[in-house]
Amino acid sequence: MNNKMNFREQLLAELSKRNTVYMASVIGKDKKLFEEIFELIITNEESISGRAAWVVEHVWLEHPYMINPFINDMIDFLPKTKYDNQRRHFTKILSTIDLRKLDEDRLGILIDRCFTWLEDPIYPTAVKIFSMQIIYNYVEIEPALATELIAIIENQYDDSTPGFKNRGKKTLKKLYKLVD
Repeated sequence: MNNKMNFREQLLAELSKRNTVYMASVIGKDKKLFEEIFELIITNEESISGRAAWVVEHVWLEHPYMINPFINDMIDFLPKTKYDNQRRHFTKILSTIDLRKLDEDRLGILIDRCFTWLEDPIYPTAVKIFSMQIIYNYVEIEPALATELIAIIENQYDDSTPGFKNRGKKTLKKLYKLVD
């Protein structure tokens, strides 16, 4: 039986942090295994794709450099994501990268998706918070977007979750300094 089949079976066997950490430890620093688990994300299969993204996040937490060859693939996949768990894990990872290393097209895809997810009320708080961080990271490079980000955060602030308010307040504080 090949590793991809094992990964698929293991992802379906149990949805738990314990299983996710176990799978991430099996992958470790093995680039081929990492590529196999990443391929399961882009299948967009329910119960497989998001769980595989969680494993990728755990590998990334232990070995951050492992994600580097896949950053462009992650960004290219963003418009095709079907599930919030895919978006949550990918935006968490992408909120930590140096946006200046992205080509213009991929930066455009990333920022466009993040604005969509931040503005639309259907997306969960975690996706919004990581999207807010990615856009803020871009504002540090391109300050002209600061007023747009301020407006979006302020518009949602009163009706948002405590998590959104917490991150929004901190982000607004930094943004106000940029526009003053």
